[in-house]
Amino acid sequence: MNYNLERLAAEISNLVEEELIKMGLLYRLFYRAKSTHSIEKKQEIKKYSASIKDKKMQDLVGIRVALYFADDVEIVRETLKRKFEFVDETVDISLTTEFKPTRINLIFRFGEYHTNEINDTAKATYPFIDNTFEIQLRTVLSEGWHEVDHDLRYKCQEDWHEHKDLERTFNGVFAGLETSDWSTLMIFEKLSHRHYKSKSWQAMLRTKFRLRLDGGSLDTQIAELLNKDNNLAKKLYRIDRDIFLKELVLRNLKIPFTLSNLIYACNCMFIGDKKLYDLTPKAFLGNKALNKIKVPA
Repeated sequence: MNYNLERLAAEISNLVEEELIKMGLLYRLFYRAKSTHSIEKKQEIKKYSASIKDKKMQDLVGIRVALYFADDVEIVRETLKRKFEFVDETVDISLTTEFKPTRINLIFRFGEYHTNEINDTAKATYPFIDNTFEIQLRTVLSEGWHEVDHDLRYKCQEDWHEHKDLERTFNGVFAGLETSDWSTLMIFEKLSHRHYKSKSWQAMLRTKFRLRLDGGSLDTQIAELLNKDNNLAKKLYRIDRDIFLKELVLRNLKIPFTLSNLIYACNCMFIGDKKLYDLTPKAFLGNKALNKIKVPA
């Protein structure tokens, strides 16, 4: 059974990763299928039931996405909810008066093929297992803390009884990491602005969009155009990164993430500059995802 479940987990992980690759995001991805021991141990605690009315085990397969930047978490959350059959989610809202980690755990339903595979393997032995999988969204900075929390607090809750002061302090460590996440964003925003002011276009693109870029330099003709046209450079700098990424997903635009392609895509989707459009390769303009783009006059 374990072999089949590990393969199933790998296949689901690949589907998730396909969506992340489309956006060019920086991330680390981990996956696992519950072992027989883990299934039985959790059943002892949760007392799941095979009854349709009762809640079943929903995390037979678990995937964790650790994103480099905190502002990518919501983008990925929205993207995955469109990609897979969404069932439920746990999103903690922390109060300003307490130290408490934020969880974003999403539950999705397997497709027909993987549901049949679960029925043939796990559910035959454990009928309380649901045909769902869980995706957890974290940041890279908080990932280590969550690992410690899961293994040494969540699984050992009796060790923390009557030690609320230390629990609060431990949560305070997470609060510091959360602050660091947002401080990192502010640093990159300021760095991008400085590169914009100094007309360092390659550095501006790297620090503004914060994507996993393919190798290569910015096309010299594009750089020369930006040097001459301050208004075009300003429009490029002011493009909202979140909106850009959402457009990539909605259009299902699949492009190599080079510095030049980033500018071509931004121009097609938001700016519409004729001189930049004329520099755009015909192969790029032939992308079906850009068919609705208005050709600049």
